[in-house]
Amino acid sequence: MKEYIEKILHYTAGNLLQKVILLALLPVFTHFLAPQEYAVYTNIVVFISFASLLYFLGFQQAIFSYFYHKKTPEYHYTLISSIFLTITGIGIVLSLLIVILRVELSQLILRSPDYTHIMIWVSVILFFDVIYGMVLSILNMMERSKQYILVGNFKHILLLILLVVAAIASRFSLDTIFILMTISSALAVLVAIGVMGSIMKDFADQITEKRIFSFPIVKKLLSFGLIMIPGTFAMLILKVSDRYMITYLSVHSLYDVGIYAIGYRIGMIITFLNSIVSLVYFPYVMRVADCSHAKESFKKVFNAYVIFGGIVGFFVILFSPEIFKIFINKSYHEAIKIVFFGVISNYLYGIFNIINLSFYVKKRAGNIALAVGLGAILNIVLNFILIPKYGIYGAGIASILAFGLIVIFNFIIAEKIYPISYKIGYVVFSIVILISISSINFILDYQVYHTFIKVLFLIIIAIIAVKYAKQNKLFNEICQKIK
Repeated sequence: MKEYIEKILHYTAGNLLQKVILLALLPVFTHFLAPQEYAVYTNIVVFISFASLLYFLGFQQAIFSYFYHKKTPEYHYTLISSIFLTITGIGIVLSLLIVILRVELSQLILRSPDYTHIMIWVSVILFFDVIYGMVLSILNMMERSKQYILVGNFKHILLLILLVVAAIASRFSLDTIFILMTISSALAVLVAIGVMGSIMKDFADQITEKRIFSFPIVKKLLSFGLIMIPGTFAMLILKVSDRYMITYLSVHSLYDVGIYAIGYRIGMIITFLNSIVSLVYFPYVMRVADCSHAKESFKKVFNAYVIFGGIVGFFVILFSPEIFKIFINKSYHEAIKIVFFGVISNYLYGIFNIINLSFYVKKRAGNIALAVGLGAILNIVLNFILIPKYGIYGAGIASILAFGLIVIFNFIIAEKIYPISYKIGYVVFSIVILISISSINFILDYQVYHTFIKVLFLIIIAIIAVKYAKQNKLFNEICQKIK
């Protein structure tokens, strides 16, 4: 139990640090970049997210199901080396393609060829980030929380330092951002390779015959992972494609993208809780899925997330005016009213991930891909209908409805193949509360005394929540059962 409490503390500290870094960067970005420039940055980062799916080949999802397929050093050595040889070769090819097609990509992503040169930096960032991301996935599956946090935060801290130095030196620009992202990615991948090299040496010392590549292993990973690529691609459409659609469909184009991206980004503070659940609990689930207590464990974590995720989301929406007043340049303050779109969408995404544990246990990747595909289609259709009429609000409504669809769809399917009896009604109630509290930002103009009232309310709710958690032992399943 002590081991798992330590892991929770490690991941909590690490993810909290990442969120703090995110908030620390937002004032810098919003001070030096106009909304249209921030939109350029956002759209390129979105492209990086989409392109990385091809670089990863679905290995991040596949390793989740196949890492413990065999628990021998021979298997793990061959599995890891096979993965890195494959993604390195594919990464070189794909990065060269981005360089060759840089003019066309700039026109497609940003409706302008003026940013062609940035695509060269993007090709390098993608190559390094995929290797870096794969190392983090393996560290997570091996439950090496200390190394995961150290490696994972190195890049973010380094980028923060470099960007702050650039801002102080008055050298802050879009070009500077992507150059420094390239430098931080390159240095971070060196650290990641060093850590992974140490792990591989430990495996090598335990075996006599070293096999660095196995086609059968890669074939198994691809058979699972490639199916997940369309699903993950569809998930990215759900999460970020609205930026592109606002670029083309909204009256104010890139300006609206900048405002929407900032509001949605603040709403993503709730993903701190999503990360803790997935990093600490999910690897544990895959090891104990055959145990008699597994289903009860799933249910308790679901209930805990519904309650505490709802509370976190509630206070992010409630305190969004204060967050903007403290961290964000006033030219972006109209985004306060759309924070709740990001909160609710990411809250539903956390629910969706917990429900999907049933499909990972049963190795039913197709079910996840199908649900996300339907959600992506609905999101695109709704964006086409709502953005021209309602602008960024239309994009937010489309996001919530699409995430709601995938939650309901996979809840129904999951209960048929691996019944757990999740209380989905709790989720509906939480969403109603979150939407209701968001109305405050439309009705009231912010006053300083509002903050004191909110802080008092926060203390009362926190006391009630802690008492409820102790009475119902909601987090016991995360930090016990393994001793």
